[in-house]
Amino acid sequence: MPDHFNLLVYYDGSPESRLALLRVTRLGYALTATVHVLSVVDIGSAVGCSVGYLSDMACSQMEGAAKQVLKEALDHLRESGTVARGYVAAGNVVDSMARYAGLLNADLLVLGHRNPRGLARWWSQPSNHTELVKRAAGRAVITVPLD
Repeated sequence: MPDHFNLLVYYDGSPESRLALLRVTRLGYALTATVHVLSVVDIGSAVGCSVGYLSDMACSQMEGAAKQVLKEALDHLRESGTVARGYVAAGNVVDSMARYAGLLNADLLVLGHRNPRGLARWWSQPSNHTELVKRAAGRAVITVPLD
């Protein structure tokens, strides 16, 4: 068993990620672990929603929003006495989580999710937590459902 644990949590300010942050706060405190918080600027999805054009100002606003929610998460963790570090990545959530898990040698990945309801269960793409479990490279993954 390792002497020190590194936990990596994805945080975007959504209710799902807030719940995941609460869980990882307790876990990080109990294990005296370092909690690494990752906020992701998903420019690819934004470009798709904007019909292929995204201004520099829009990119700056997205980055600023990611930094703001990251600060919120780090403040919460530090107030609870948990050692925390934060990162902003560009790309999609699963790629970024997998990359940072390797860079930080994370023992545990934590991700909040919402279970799709109705027709969304059949028409939606695979969820981030499902894809992350596939790419976790032997790391433990905790998914925190919002229901």
